[in-house]
Amino acid sequence: MEEPEVAAIIVILVAVFFLIVGNFIVNGFNRIAEANRMKSEFISIVSHQLRSPLSIFKWTLDIMERDTKSGSRQDLTGFLKTFQGATERMIRLVNSLLEVSRIEARTLILKKEKTSLVELTRRALEDIKTYVEASNLKIEFEPQSDLPEILADRDRLLMAIQNLIDNAVRYSKGGGIITIAVKKRGPSLLWQIQDQGIGIPASQQKYIFQKFFRAVNGSRYQTEGTGIGLYITKELIEALGGEIGFKSEESRGSIFWFILPIGEEKSQTYGQ
Repeated sequence: MEEPEVAAIIVILVAVFFLIVGNFIVNGFNRIAEANRMKSEFISIVSHQLRSPLSIFKWTLDIMERDTKSGSRQDLTGFLKTFQGATERMIRLVNSLLEVSRIEARTLILKKEKTSLVELTRRALEDIKTYVEASNLKIEFEPQSDLPEILADRDRLLMAIQNLIDNAVRYSKGGGIITIAVKKRGPSLLWQIQDQGIGIPASQQKYIFQKFFRAVNGSRYQTEGTGIGLYITKELIEALGGEIGFKSEESRGSIFWFILPIGEEKSQTYGQ
């Protein structure tokens, strides 16, 4: 080059170009590595979640076989309850995985029909009643009187409510109180749950609705969990035309809430 300034500019531009391309390549590899890490972690979590109820099945069958051989005739009620609990755990896990698959494929079909948010909450509370009592917790349900019904997919909304209640119970300390409220807010209904649990660290709150994410303190306090409950809940509430959010302070508890509008009855496919 006869003009060194031009050569310097060309070199700088080429260097910037390769820097940008290199940055894209590095970011791509980082995303692939993170996806592989999440995949491995997911397989590990699901394997653990399935192994626990299957182990319960095996132990219970072993006891029943031993008693049969020894001629013992024990009451089968306890064994049946054990089988029922383990089966329900596996069904919930499989249903959650199916929901994740449908959400990502945008093939989740939502059937909106008249639904009582209060009755769904009472149903969810009845399902978890034994676990709440075993955890030495108290749940106070305070719905506003004369609430209207909303139009929503009853089964999917029940799943979202169950996930939020389960989280509050799972990460609360014994002797604590969990409060659930349902209120009318203009043309919508507000559902809210407040606990006195371990809370979520401020630095990790922005990730809380991400798939497979579990806060560090939550993983230490409660080893069981797939990290997909809140992800599914957020996707379902938003698919129903609602909004979800939370406030939390580590060691002082959390408040999760969602708002659902009162709309027209219809069926739709999520993502369309």
